[in-house]
Amino acid sequence: MSALTEEEQALLAKCVAKVGCEEPHQCLHIPYSEFLRSTGLTEEQGQLAWALLCRTTYPWQQHCRLATELKDDDVWISTGDLEIDKCLGGGIRLGSMVEVVGESASGKTQLCIQLAISAQLPETYGGLDGDVIYISTEGPFPVNRLESMVYPLVHRVCGEDYATSVDPADFMHRIQVAEFDSMETMFHAFDYKVPALLSTGNVRLMIVDSIAAHLRFNTSDDDAGQSPFAFYKERSESLVAMGAKFKRWANEYSCAFVFINQVTDMFTGDNGNGNGNGTPSAEFRSRPGLSLPSQGNSTESDSSAELSSSTDMGTGFAAMATRKKAPALGAVWSNIIDTRIMMYQRRGIAPSEFRLASDAQDDATNQATIEPPSHLLRTRRWIENAFSPWAPSAQCEVVLDESGFQHISHANS
Repeated sequence: MSALTEEEQALLAKCVAKVGCEEPHQCLHIPYSEFLRSTGLTEEQGQLAWALLCRTTYPWQQHCRLATELKDDDVWISTGDLEIDKCLGGGIRLGSMVEVVGESASGKTQLCIQLAISAQLPETYGGLDGDVIYISTEGPFPVNRLESMVYPLVHRVCGEDYATSVDPADFMHRIQVAEFDSMETMFHAFDYKVPALLSTGNVRLMIVDSIAAHLRFNTSDDDAGQSPFAFYKERSESLVAMGAKFKRWANEYSCAFVFINQVTDMFTGDNGNGNGNGTPSAEFRSRPGLSLPSQGNSTESDSSAELSSSTDMGTGFAAMATRKKAPALGAVWSNIIDTRIMMYQRRGIAPSEFRLASDAQDDATNQATIEPPSHLLRTRRWIENAFSPWAPSAQCEVVLDESGFQHISHANS
């Protein structure tokens, strides 16, 4: 923007003095009609003065950046596994709101603990040497799991030489943990405690485990007589207001926010969200790498045939495990987050279950000789990047051990 002329500077000085402000931008806080009345300017003079105030207050150059500059500032927190990072488009992006959703025991908290450790690692190992805020709403924070994961994860990511100098207490010291047992105390923390912690300047990751615990149902005694419609309307308004705060903080403090979410059952059919034939809604339709099995009206024999087949049993089970499941909190929350990470698991079956599914239950001799494929005996897990502004949808099969999640190559799956 070119510099103001002497006439323009004199006009602005006159306006500031007449209105009684200290700075030009303060003139914009009053209505335009009152501005004209206070300055005594004509309509033409007033429009010119108002335009000058806007030019000096909102220079467009201060609110725009080159795309190359934005690319240089594109910073990610690694998960500690390069293939999982690749699946997620690079890891967890600073300045973003990420949802981790899955059924109970699918590994959501385990993944977040892994991220909390990884965020503290030096930048050379995919971390940001930053502090972490962990808000727990579903019981005590799993401090023992955190302590036991530190050394194995650091050893796997950074190597033995660096890991030998690591003290788990140092990592635990940099995680601020807050536990809340009600929606009111959680929102109070979002209003006051969280911005105070973020203002310290070194928080790079905040985790809420889980965002749905106090928001799925109306559990407040004060609102026991509240209608369901009123509760969900109020919840939607609270989610929108909360999302606006976190988006502002994410950009202002260069922090990533990860929210664990729960799943809810989808009831499909003629009066449900499906298409009338039991097909799941679009949230869990077949995607590349996670092909759904036959989606007609399934029967026991269909399930038995799927279990008894020992070929290509991999990715289909991920979708089977989550059929008729959807993330909680509805469409309002889905439009607030930037990225959705979905976690699936297919629990291993006992040999006896496999024999029954193989229609061998009537022949005791055959039961003793039939052995299921090894990949059906162990629990299998998948991580999926369901949607993200900076990465295409992708899936990765993973295994959970003492060091957290690692990818499994197709050759070993």
